[in-house]
Amino acid sequence: MYRWWVFLHIVGVFGFLVAHGVSVAITFQLRTERDPRRIGDLLALSGSSIRAFYVSLLVLLLGGVVAGFLGEWWSEGWIWAALAVLILTSIAMLLLARPYYRRVGLVARALAGGSEAVSEEEFDRILRSRRPITVAVLGFGALLVILYLMMFKPTLGLSASTTSDQEPGQVAVAARNIAFDTDRLSAPASQPFTIAFDNQDAGVPHNVSIYPQPGGAQAFQVFVGEIITGPDELTYEVPAQPPGTYSFVCDVHPVQMVGTLVIE
Repeated sequence: MYRWWVFLHIVGVFGFLVAHGVSVAITFQLRTERDPRRIGDLLALSGSSIRAFYVSLLVLLLGGVVAGFLGEWWSEGWIWAALAVLILTSIAMLLLARPYYRRVGLVARALAGGSEAVSEEEFDRILRSRRPITVAVLGFGALLVILYLMMFKPTLGLSASTTSDQEPGQVAVAARNIAFDTDRLSAPASQPFTIAFDNQDAGVPHNVSIYPQPGGAQAFQVFVGEIITGPDELTYEVPAQPPGTYSFVCDVHPVQMVGTLVIE
């Protein structure tokens, strides 16, 4: 279900960009258009895309919120930051754009009706305002920030804490952002122990395997953990091992995800 909600979220994003793209294109077209009637038609076209804009915004929010719960992302700082950027930017763009386009529409209708209250020079100055460029830059900048937050998922100081008081013989490790949440684990020697593995990377496969370190006494693989696709959890049963220093590794990402396991 998680991937379907992410799919719905992406569909909403696509519709949001398409609907917003109509307004952006019209914004820059207005800077070169001087026919009041045609300007009125362009503003009407922009207004007709607003319905699709708000529907797409609702869809992307619904998909993102539900996927956030299913993927257990709401304990991460990046998702709150992305939501805040989306809301604040939308409000700022609305406050900047709406008065400007209302003014342009009012003047265009007046000129189309034969009014001489506004000269062509003043109308030209209104259309060449830098307000639309400011709105466009603000929107594209916010989009880049949100994309960064979604792709790299920085914790921003807020993340799910791992349990530090496991039962005797239990080790806990989590995978987050293609990395283990710790680079050092310890387990008891000469007795079986468990590894509570929490894969928090949605849609990404990980596992935990144990290998002897280079130059160690053992020359064979100690334990191979089942690969699971996040978000998911699994508890590995590891047989008793002699004291020593080992490596715990994700076999899918052996370069990025590796740490030291001390059995003592």
